Amino acid sequence: KKKVGGEKPEKGKKKRKKKRTASDKENTNNDNLLTTDIICLEENGISTPASPTGVILSEDENLSVRYHPHTPSHSNLSLSLDMTNISPGGSISNIVFDISDSINTRLVRSTPGGLEIPFGLAAAGQTNSYTISISFQSVYVSQKMKGTVTYYLKEGEEGKVEHIMNFSLPLDMSLFMVPSPCNSHLFADILSGGNVDKSGSLRITPKSELSDIVDVFAARFRLVVVEKIGKTVSMYGKTSREDEVCLLLKLHEGTLNVDIKASDQVLVNSFVDLINTTDI
Repeated sequence: KKKVGGEKPEKGKKKRKKKRTASDKENTNNDNLLTTDIICLEENGISTPASPTGVILSEDENLSVRYHPHTPSHSNLSLSLDMTNISPGGSISNIVFDISDSINTRLVRSTPGGLEIPFGLAAAGQTNSYTISISFQSVYVSQKMKGTVTYYLKEGEEGKVEHIMNFSLPLDMSLFMVPSPCNSHLFADILSGGNVDKSGSLRITPKSELSDIVDVFAARFRLVVVEKIGKTVSMYGKTSREDEVCLLLKLHEGTLNVDIKASDQVLVNSFVDLINTTDI
């Protein structure tokens, strides 16, 4: 007997059962394994008791999975998965986490197949956390990774029933922004230095006040305010790859003009796309 939750699979396609292999459960120091191209990391496999935090990745009537990112390292991002037993009283076991890799992005694994989570959730309300690593060719390309969480539920004396939850994990370049201090003199030097030679701009009719927009940009894109003069605000950020980003926001007669300069055009374009889809 099998139940499927989360996102519905495409109509007409039968789900094939994959052969599962054991995942690598060794702790790994990510920083020591950086390369200049794609990072080759062993999956962290850190398992700790936890209180559920972060954004819901997938959830059904028995299991809730939330995720929150760690500080990025060059081309690698680690995520903590907080898994909680929310069933009326069943025991959850044999949890397997898997993601469909793309040309640009892959789940770090030592063997093919899904990652077997090294714990169960025996009682309702129990939460445990597990860390995974994802490597990127380009960290500035926004995308969504499709995947599944498979587990078995046992209730009372009945046998175990397999459940499958489908999910979509959104990944964008803001996850690779690192808040960095900057004053007006340094900001001027960066703009005149020639390194931020790629640019882009957009015009928006915002619903919010300028101060609220700045707060959203600081939180959403991990930028810092450099200077504010009247209706004009300059903001600065840096990526995990040391690419710098400079923003100038000008609010005039209800229209917000945003000018962006950076050292990478793909990064600029990603900023434009993300700002366009941000509710301000």
